[in-house]
Amino acid sequence: MAALALACVLTSAAYSQQTEPPRRPQGPVAGPAIKLPPGSGAVEERAQPSGAKEQAAAPALPSKWEYCFINAIRVRQKSFGIGSSVAVVAAHVRYLPEGSEEIEGANEEEALGNALVKLGEDGWELTAVRTDLEMRDGNGKTTSVYFFKRPKRQE
Repeated sequence: MAALALACVLTSAAYSQQTEPPRRPQGPVAGPAIKLPPGSGAVEERAQPSGAKEQAAAPALPSKWEYCFINAIRVRQKSFGIGSSVAVVAAHVRYLPEGSEEIEGANEEEALGNALVKLGEDGWELTAVRTDLEMRDGNGKTTSVYFFKRPKRQE
């Protein structure tokens, strides 16, 4: 029994004498800082009056925006003379406060894709998509509306 007690004391003494390995620093400056000589292409911070640094860091936001949305994919008949017509699929784009246009495609996906490409080329940025689910008689139908914005153009 005394030997068992002595073994427990020796084991606990051995644990208390062990030191934890040193911890490595963590974070963005975990290693040594390297300073490059002036003019070597490194970004240098210049002394600025207080508040100027915060103003320079904050991006200038446009004061006004204009908006549009794609709210429907429509199928309509396009006639080519007497007795000949073809079904055309088009995405309906509505500009606020007024105006609209239809952008055609061979099917729904292509019409929507053509509309997205045109709006992107015109500087519009997609900001939100709303999808609604309508249930009738056990059948579901989804509709989506795509919302866009861009800085208001100077007139």
